Amino acid sequence: MPTARIRMKQGVSMLASLFSKPQSSLSVQAKRLVAMRFLIYTGFQTSYFIGIIGTLTYADDASVVATSLAVLFMNVFVILGSFAGGAALDAWGPRRHFLLSIVGALATGTAIIAFGSATGVVLLGAVFLGFVMGFAQPIATSYPAYLTDDPVELKDINSAIAMFSNVSIIVGPTLGGFVAAAASSRAVFVLMMLFTVLAFVVGWGFRPQTSHVAGHADADSAEEGERAGQSSNPSTSARATFAASIKTVFTNSVLALLFCIIFLSNFGYGAFDPLESFFYRDVLHVGVEWMGWLSSACGVGAVLGAVLALRLPPHLVNLKTLLVALMSVGLGSLLYVGTPYVGVALVGQVALGIAWGIVNPLHNTIVQTTAPLEQLGRVNSVMGFGNMFAGVAPLAIAPWLAATFGVQRTLVGAGMVVTAVPAALLLFGRRHLDRAAKQ
Repeated sequence: MPTARIRMKQGVSMLASLFSKPQSSLSVQAKRLVAMRFLIYTGFQTSYFIGIIGTLTYADDASVVATSLAVLFMNVFVILGSFAGGAALDAWGPRRHFLLSIVGALATGTAIIAFGSATGVVLLGAVFLGFVMGFAQPIATSYPAYLTDDPVELKDINSAIAMFSNVSIIVGPTLGGFVAAAASSRAVFVLMMLFTVLAFVVGWGFRPQTSHVAGHADADSAEEGERAGQSSNPSTSARATFAASIKTVFTNSVLALLFCIIFLSNFGYGAFDPLESFFYRDVLHVGVEWMGWLSSACGVGAVLGAVLALRLPPHLVNLKTLLVALMSVGLGSLLYVGTPYVGVALVGQVALGIAWGIVNPLHNTIVQTTAPLEQLGRVNSVMGFGNMFAGVAPLAIAPWLAATFGVQRTLVGAGMVVTAVPAALLLFGRRHLDRAAKQ
């Protein structure tokens, strides 16, 4: 499709502009981090929706139960992977954590390609892919704090990461759609491995400015430790446990409220993943390649949203702005699934993407400026747990709801929940929001 090619070219040109234009105040290492995240995340975006859900729906003709199981396995193992990744980051620092993420992604792609497309194999692939995606999450959520502790610079880095992560949602699914149309839905994992290798090449020269390495300072920590002395004793950091990180989240009013906001707002969204492919096939009546192309439309919107987030004044980087953005996610999702017309779904995906493009950098900046650096990897794992677990709960009833009310009505109902929760929190939680803002 010509429009899909245009979107892909726009995404590539945006990546090039990051290195050719003096945009905001990004340092050389920050630009390298943005590129690392872009490449590894593009690989994931080529594969998850088309390679796992698309293979089950189109190639295997599997049921809603099978796709719900795939999403359940993905979510559970993203949670487990994020905890493992957070612990690895806090113990060994960003460079070793990144290397482990690369090895895991390459091993997962190789295994999925090697063992075929039977339903059981695809579900097992969802397990491994989910774990690796979760393990790699700190690249976006925690690495920026290893480059700076300035809130304005953090917001700029997070917005750039969000913008180019959203370019990944354009480039990855677009390329995946072409590969699936030309070969098979499982062939997209070759693309994932290619982008992973490129991420490794770009990330070879990444040198963080600070490191909290368990127990000792080695060569990496010497390079990365310029700010280590500004925070707590490294041996104390090494002894910090997940229990301490959970305590940090729930004894800090900002982090605790943020955890609850993300959990409740994402609760309804959990119904989307197992049902979207059936919405494409049975309501929109389009082929598997459209799973990639409509996802890329969301990426276009998300890039625009990240640009808007980059221009937010510092006083708007708060929980109230986040709630408005989350409410907009719900409104965009209603437009996306509200009709049987692919053109309207395309517009809805763009609107949905704009809202998500604002949500992610806001969320990450609030966490990074609030949590102690020596616990940041594990604090982000706790926050990620709330996000992913909220998506697990609806999976138990999504097949029944789809069978009872139909796929489209179930998705519309889920969109209404996503819209209503942040709206209710804005209306009735003002006192808690004001108290958190004063902390």
